[in-house]
Amino acid sequence: MKIFNMKNIIVILALISSITLVSCEETIKLDLKQINPKVVIEGMITDQPNMQYVKLTRSANFYADGETPRITNGTVTVKDDQDNTYVFVHNPENKKELEGIYYPETPFTGVVGRTYFLTVLVDDQKFEAQDKLNPVTNVDSVTFKLDEDEKKDPKKAGKYYSMLIYAKEPKPSVDYYLFKFYRNDTLVFDDESDVYFSDDANIAENIDGIEGASHFGIGDTASVQFYSLDHDAFIYYNDLANLLQNAGGIFGSPPANSRTNLTNGALGFFQVSAVSSASAVLKKK
Repeated sequence: MKIFNMKNIIVILALISSITLVSCEETIKLDLKQINPKVVIEGMITDQPNMQYVKLTRSANFYADGETPRITNGTVTVKDDQDNTYVFVHNPENKKELEGIYYPETPFTGVVGRTYFLTVLVDDQKFEAQDKLNPVTNVDSVTFKLDEDEKKDPKKAGKYYSMLIYAKEPKPSVDYYLFKFYRNDTLVFDDESDVYFSDDANIAENIDGIEGASHFGIGDTASVQFYSLDHDAFIYYNDLANLLQNAGGIFGSPPANSRTNLTNGALGFFQVSAVSSASAVLKKK
């Protein structure tokens, strides 16, 4: 069974950048000038080194071209329930591609069981969030199997092996997961806009050779990461899926924004996760 089947895993598609409705003679363009930009906060704290960051942007006009505006003058701090405080600084390496991203001034790793509190100041606005670092099951190993159907018509030449994942899902706790897959350190998907996550109700106690995303060729390194999620994060992703799958049409009732753990109307989410991973090199037999 493939763990990422739509019956079991929610697949989030990237937001569509623009929408036009064509009648017989003219294109109808929505008037969205009245919508004020929102602060968007994407935060990540993990129990692994060099994975802590907070990204600040503003939501763009619906018809705006290019990237969303980056916020470079924010103030970002994270505090845990043991009174440890971590100051984040903007783009310490002064790289163009890292504008809007804040990293801890003093490197740290999250601790399983602790709760982390985020505070972001942007102009005269204050945004806060909190999340608990839950444990994650260990990924035991990654192997491969030949996908005969993919070999007949591969999306990428020479890449027709599926990755198989083995792990033991802890019981009887209630757990939630985010999954990421890599080929040679590059994030891969079955579809380029997919994000995969699940609760353990859809995962057997023994994760025994479940297929990951994408396909691999001889010499490739396949890697998988499991991220623990709390219930609020799971609900956030679920809301996003419902938002994107809204069947009301463009003139139907607009869906509500995704629920978030951020205050003061900010969009996005502050995610705190334990991470486990495994990798394997596909060798010629």
